[in-house]
Amino acid sequence: MSVYHIVINPAGASGRTNECWNIIKKELDTIGVNYEVHLSTLEHGIKEIMQELTSTNERVNIILIGGDGSMNLAVNGIVNFDKTYLGLIPCGSGNDLAKSLGIHGTEIECLHRILNDQNGSDLDVGILTYHTRYDEKGNKVSDEPYSRRYNISSGIGYDAAISEQVQRSPWKKVLNALHLGKLIYLFVGARLIFLHHHFKTKIQIDDQSYSYDKLLFIATMNEPYEGGGFMFCPTANPCDGILNTCIADGLGRIDFFRIFPYAMKGEHGKFKGVSLKEGKQIHIQTEQPVWVHTDGEVEYKTDSVTYYLMDEKLHFLGW
Repeated sequence: MSVYHIVINPAGASGRTNECWNIIKKELDTIGVNYEVHLSTLEHGIKEIMQELTSTNERVNIILIGGDGSMNLAVNGIVNFDKTYLGLIPCGSGNDLAKSLGIHGTEIECLHRILNDQNGSDLDVGILTYHTRYDEKGNKVSDEPYSRRYNISSGIGYDAAISEQVQRSPWKKVLNALHLGKLIYLFVGARLIFLHHHFKTKIQIDDQSYSYDKLLFIATMNEPYEGGGFMFCPTANPCDGILNTCIADGLGRIDFFRIFPYAMKGEHGKFKGVSLKEGKQIHIQTEQPVWVHTDGEVEYKTDSVTYYLMDEKLHFLGW
């Protein structure tokens, strides 16, 4: 009988991952599924657990209970993509991956879709390569290439600054506890639009070059949704081998409040200053170091990055 490895961050979503796990555990025991539980800690996180589980030439079935941040750690920890089959039971504040893929229903329904899916769907995995890295004060950390994978999106500028603020905001835990975690993105975004500075940027998408004088942000996406439910790239498809981008240039504060509500339904592309483009490789050069995020996780600022898709695919169960 196949073994399912259950990976959980017990502190995730203000403890709601534990509540979810209690429901899942009862169902697994009832239907007689063979499983092993792996709890992440500060010293031994999801990335390390995934590295250990996937360093094998035999198939491994993994069920992750968590949100977009946990999935980001998981995909960055996979060693052998060919033998790894990963399912997600969404339990996070944003859950943009689940929304993009249409994963819905109760924890039990999600579990059974995973258990009944033996082959999985092959999803694209994005890679961001930093050519330079800076700390929060703009001091250079390194100019050695450094890469991170992502499932949903990677943003530069305003959306990354939001992610950086959300990542360290005490209100995130409070709102998660109230099951209102998505609101933190709206609160922080509305505040930062009055503080964030535009910047000059050069973007190379395959063989086409573009220059922007007042860039607000560029989101390079593998899925339609990011930022707690904004459909920035409505045509993004995680199986087509293409990266989609949403570029916002020259937008002021009034434009933000006028246009961004339309982004909830993917209707923002009709406005001046918003460009939707796609390609296989994207290079971005900014005039100054700015924040970058991968699936909402922020590590560094940069002024030079490249995006592309991995050759390997993620075998995703339950979709």
